[in-house]
Amino acid sequence: MHRVPTDGSAARRLDARDWAESLTAGPDYTPPYPGALQDEFAWHLVKYLRDDAHMEAEVQVELPGALFTLDFVVDIPVDAKAGGLRRRVGFELGGVRSLRDHDRRLRRDATLIANGAVDTVYRLRGSDLLHHMDDVLYLASQWDPDVFSERGRINLKTLASPEARSLSVRPEQPSMLVPYTLSPDDAVEAPERHLWHVANGQAPHALVRRLDRRFPSVWQPYADRLTEPARIIPLRKAS
Repeated sequence: MHRVPTDGSAARRLDARDWAESLTAGPDYTPPYPGALQDEFAWHLVKYLRDDAHMEAEVQVELPGALFTLDFVVDIPVDAKAGGLRRRVGFELGGVRSLRDHDRRLRRDATLIANGAVDTVYRLRGSDLLHHMDDVLYLASQWDPDVFSERGRINLKTLASPEARSLSVRPEQPSMLVPYTLSPDDAVEAPERHLWHVANGQAPHALVRRLDRRFPSVWQPYADRLTEPARIIPLRKAS
């Protein structure tokens, strides 16, 4: 994985061979992204994806009467002998502020799967990406090992917390919660976050939600059935 230079001086510091290799070494981090959270996520994710994966940012999905934008879509070849068949995995970033918002996003994600926009969709909270990025990506690599390189999976297992590594992920499981304990170090490293958890009597945790086309009994009850398939409109490519 390579950071793509964003100015001429950075590009000039690479010799011709290094530059050529950087263009063929798999997915790249290619800013700018629409926000700091998307930037941070992209920078980490591309380090662990398989080399033949393609990652797109700000992917628009047009459905009858609706237009959605997915933060990221990663597509990978399923079988070279299957006529170029590819699998698409979407990543949506940011939390929900209310139960109504949660229900709306669940319905949206299920509808995207039901109408062929993506095969799998993850919904990731911003706070988890900021504080537990390695654990979030480790869980994704357990759910969808075919999306990540072998080295990427090994590195994520090494970087993941003991709490995350202790969990067993089932393929059909729609969500996973990683509980953490408050430690004295938290009060020094993240005092406001530590105070919030103490004041509200809640232990910190990471929460990852995932819906997958292969398990319709999980998402089908929430999906809207539409008469026309989804149309994918990539706004820009991230690799």
